[in-house]
Amino acid sequence: ADVGARKVDAAAARLAAINPEIAIECVARRVAGDDLAALVADASVVLDCSDNFATRHAVNRACVAARVPLVSGAAIRFDGQVAVFDARDATSPCYHCLFGEGDELEETRCATMGVFAPLVGIIGATEAAEALKLIAGVGESLAGRLLMLDALSMRWREVRVPRDPECPVCGSGH
Repeated sequence: ADVGARKVDAAAARLAAINPEIAIECVARRVAGDDLAALVADASVVLDCSDNFATRHAVNRACVAARVPLVSGAAIRFDGQVAVFDARDATSPCYHCLFGEGDELEETRCATMGVFAPLVGIIGATEAAEALKLIAGVGESLAGRLLMLDALSMRWREVRVPRDPECPVCGSGH
């Protein structure tokens, strides 16, 4: 029923249908600079579900500056990943520690490469679980770890991600 609708509008309608008691504030435009900083500073946690490195890095910088936890997820083809970057913790890396800007990372997008639809649900549900744990202050977050899912074999791998003391975003180079 929502084919052709903007993602933000479809998501808001779906959330309101599930729980009409909640207040939903949609931002249906690209934000950057002071607007992005203000939105992030007002959040308890930020979930990044974007499909490009420029947006991911801008959101990371805003989260580090505001000391707001960032839950990052990505999915392409049959591969997904989830990580938590928590600037409130002096030992937690930031997104830049893992994927530096200017690194020769290939910009691959779901729109051109495709994505296994159930994978998006798995990654999204994992991001939601991490966000809820952060908000509730329960359990152990993924901070300092990157979970990677190979949906073809349905195997998860976990990699530790150290904080880079020279990181220009969160380290002493900041």
